[in-house]
Amino acid sequence: NTQIVKQNPKALEAVWDWAYDKIGYLGTNTPIDHCYKCGFQGEFKATARGFECPDCGNHDPKTCDCVKRTCGYLGNPLQRPMVHGRHVEIASRKKNISSEMR
Repeated sequence: NTQIVKQNPKALEAVWDWAYDKIGYLGTNTPIDHCYKCGFQGEFKATARGFECPDCGNHDPKTCDCVKRTCGYLGNPLQRPMVHGRHVEIASRKKNISSEMR
């Protein structure tokens, strides 16, 4: 549900098609976090205590779903917390495409 997927899905598909024959590994991260408390969909905010909904501050793994790529694998850091250094690395990642969804 990111802007690029909504506005130009063929561009994302073109990147995947190009990478298929050119590189051994490619991971694309799309913000698919979801807060079932307030209905937010997008990317949760990284805080000192972990990831939380930017609208209502929810970080309860029973009422929200947070997905992050860690060491190549997708996982939920709310249900299975990561070490502090990994959290800092994920929080400091730079985006190549805007992920505004509102």
